[in-house]
Amino acid sequence: SRLRNLARDRRVLVWFTGHGGEERQNDDIPKIDVINMLKRCSVTLVEVNNKSGEEEWRAEGRDGDGREITAVVVVDEKALEIKVVTTWAKK
Repeated sequence: SRLRNLARDRRVLVWFTGHGGEERQNDDIPKIDVINMLKRCSVTLVEVNNKSGEEEWRAEGRDGDGREITAVVVVDEKALEIKVVTTWAKK
């Protein structure tokens, strides 16, 4: 619920890494669909990235058309930021 609550906060900045943006475009997922999915997602995995040391959360849900999408995000609750590391649509 921490991620859903943060995503619903209008003060929060949701931004995409270069890789996250490329993968989002490759699967034709509009930014707004990722942002809206984060507001009602289920977090199915939390792990530490071995390279960056950041805690990454796997968020799963559906886009506006009902397609299953997944995003891996890094949450900074103090800075009010959600960084989207990658995202994909279930094929």
